[in-house]
Amino acid sequence: MDKHKGEPSVGALIDSDDLKYINDLYGHDAGDAALKTFAKVLEDNFGKLGKVCRNGGDEFAVFLKRTTRTEGRAIFKKLFRQKLTFSYQGKDYPYTISLGFAAYPDQGASREELLNKADAALYAVKMTGKGTMAAYHPDMVKEGRAQLGFNLRDLAVNLPGAFFIYRADDGKIIFANRELLRITECSSMEALIEIIGWEVRGLIAPEDYAEAVESCDQQVGDSDDAVAHMDYHVITKETHKRIYVHAVAHMAKNPYFGQIYYVILSPKPEQK
Repeated sequence: MDKHKGEPSVGALIDSDDLKYINDLYGHDAGDAALKTFAKVLEDNFGKLGKVCRNGGDEFAVFLKRTTRTEGRAIFKKLFRQKLTFSYQGKDYPYTISLGFAAYPDQGASREELLNKADAALYAVKMTGKGTMAAYHPDMVKEGRAQLGFNLRDLAVNLPGAFFIYRADDGKIIFANRELLRITECSSMEALIEIIGWEVRGLIAPEDYAEAVESCDQQVGDSDDAVAHMDYHVITKETHKRIYVHAVAHMAKNPYFGQIYYVILSPKPEQK
């Protein structure tokens, strides 16, 4: 940029979505393999067009020299048309990426300003679901990466309703929010796991479990994205009460966990 003042170029920030899931599921060696594969993909795509750098963690920066905003968009689109996978212990795993970019000199007159605008665009992508790209627009306001954690994780934790996530293949609960802990009279996630043994089977009253599973299976069928409605009881830890709830379960496919259910529970009046 210093040598070619005002010459069109593009700066981008790119990161691998959900690297933490890869580390948690398969271990840090798998996470390292994913990062090395990702770095090679970026170098193969952009190395001859400019510079590829790793900022830290799972975030990379790309600088495309002699490139307009329109040309940059077309170049980045080619990346998103590729099927991205990494190999670990002989097995291939898919992953997705998110990208934000900005144009020099119109949107940033210095490296810092250019990458700050690219970061705002990347932040906007993350807030709308990841796995895609966006060009910087003046309406984009970056309130800090910490805000991203608030919007996604804390939203789930503090929902004004009981919420949990479990894997379809083995019924293992992988997330529960505070309201679920409250209605089951558990002081922590550890306390909940102590009484249900990690499985959704332990959360649902034994007399309701078989009917709930059958109803869910019938409503979901063979779909990879479906919603099921069920009524059943959950049992509390301390007083052993049976609380009657209406459950809305959204089954979706996740690249790391496979098929998972997002479930919201709403207490309802007991049937007479």
